[in-house]
Amino acid sequence: MSSSGFICGAVAILGKPNVGKSTFLNSALKQKIAIVSPRPQTTRGSMAGIYQDDQSQIVFYDTPGIHQPHNKLSQYMLHEVEDVLDGADAALFLIDAKDGLMDEEYLVAEWLKKYKKPVYCLLNKIDQVASGRVQELVGKIKAELGEWPIHRIAAISGKGVPDVISELKKILPHQPALFPQEELTNKTMRELAAEMIREQCFLQLQQELPYGVAVVIDDFVEKDPPDPTVIKATIYVEKDSQKGIVIGAGGKQLKEIGMRARKEIEKMLEQKVFLELWVKVLKNWRKDEEVLKRLGYPVTKKKK
Repeated sequence: MSSSGFICGAVAILGKPNVGKSTFLNSALKQKIAIVSPRPQTTRGSMAGIYQDDQSQIVFYDTPGIHQPHNKLSQYMLHEVEDVLDGADAALFLIDAKDGLMDEEYLVAEWLKKYKKPVYCLLNKIDQVASGRVQELVGKIKAELGEWPIHRIAAISGKGVPDVISELKKILPHQPALFPQEELTNKTMRELAAEMIREQCFLQLQQELPYGVAVVIDDFVEKDPPDPTVIKATIYVEKDSQKGIVIGAGGKQLKEIGMRARKEIEKMLEQKVFLELWVKVLKNWRKDEEVLKRLGYPVTKKKK
């Protein structure tokens, strides 16, 4: 593939928790790879979603929501944002048009004011807000946050997303592709399976369980169809009381989580899956750097 006319670059997706970053990524790719829930901080680590056509490859990086850190896990999440931004050719700043400007937007803006490359501000969920209010918000953003180009989108339906992609193609560098053409993400199937199990913990447990849930894949044995791929995973919680919530009366809640996660993983693999889940207590794991590293969340900032 010649680099003379080929467009390729990395784009960081930033914003406060639960603003729609993962939904935007899935919409841009027209395929679900990032987990989504109504709960803030569903995304913990960065994930590449690779958009490509004959003339371009755009590597979008979904990032955790920018927030004030309150434990070691929070620190890890913010380090992930820093690392993505350091290597990105452009950044997208998502703002919820329904919420308007809140403290978190000003925090994100402080990060982006130090960023020396192109920034595009995306007003998300415009289909849920009166046009007059959107216009008022545009004026406020320019006056209080920064003079960045603004695009109006509705990530969940895909409205406005192709226009953002077209704009990015105008400013990204001309260079060879960073990933092979058939790849959709930098995550392994094993990692994606763990994320899909964690997504169902968020969705099925709703407000009953705080963010003290981590998922580790213990075994991932690929089989040739019609045999099912065998996945064994452990859901870690911080307290004994949380273990009971995840399992539920007679194991009903855990079975529901497993059934729904299995269906999502089967869609991804396009194959039948045998999924077995365990629940274990790991006291205060979000505050312990060694345990976080073992669970896949290294807190120490990577050296450049």
